[in-house]
Amino acid sequence: MRSLQQKKFRSESGCFVVEGRKGIEEGLNSTFVLHSLYTTDENWKPQHVSPLLVSSREMEQMSALSTPSPFLAVFNQRKSAAIVEEERIVLVLDGIADPGNMGTIIRTAEWFGVGSILCTHDCVELYNPKVIQSTMGSVFRINMIVLSEAEMSDMFKASGYHVIAADLSGSSVYRFNFNQRLAIVIGSESHGVRPAMRSLVDEFVTIPGVGQAESLNASVAATVFLSESFRASV
Repeated sequence: MRSLQQKKFRSESGCFVVEGRKGIEEGLNSTFVLHSLYTTDENWKPQHVSPLLVSSREMEQMSALSTPSPFLAVFNQRKSAAIVEEERIVLVLDGIADPGNMGTIIRTAEWFGVGSILCTHDCVELYNPKVIQSTMGSVFRINMIVLSEAEMSDMFKASGYHVIAADLSGSSVYRFNFNQRLAIVIGSESHGVRPAMRSLVDEFVTIPGVGQAESLNASVAATVFLSESFRASV
């Protein structure tokens, strides 16, 4: 169980760990397949599945948390599906390496109705425990697709997406017309949108501000763009 905290063993086994009752129950209500389920709470009886009762000491040994939850599950990883043709907005993450940022972005994307998120190969792994924890269950309802820049380019062209990217130099996000089919690219705080991805962008858009901060957190930038996109659709 502890080995699943490492990417190598998650990849080899095709499994990942979820800790916490809410996240586990979200997984049980999703299309993900449960591998195994553990609890220290003898009164917890989720529908259609019987968890294995373990001691607090055993849960401490299994958990990666400093304060273990009474609930831990292992799910099978799921292969990503294709983007649904009618999706008006897709989010594209370019080199997002921080697990907390990734998880928050996934959670925010679900809030605003995004069905698919495209990731470059060097984004943090979706099944990283900190990513899973940060999504608060949203990971079970978002279609995550890892593609190369070339594969993304083909997809954008085939599906007719207008590709925009968050960038310090660009037109204002508050004047941009979000009422169109869009692929919204968010780069990392360290590097921004990198050259390989910039070559695919049709238009750069910025979030205006008056403070002296160098840039916004990637998850905050994604929230602003998705909020403006959602506002245009209602």
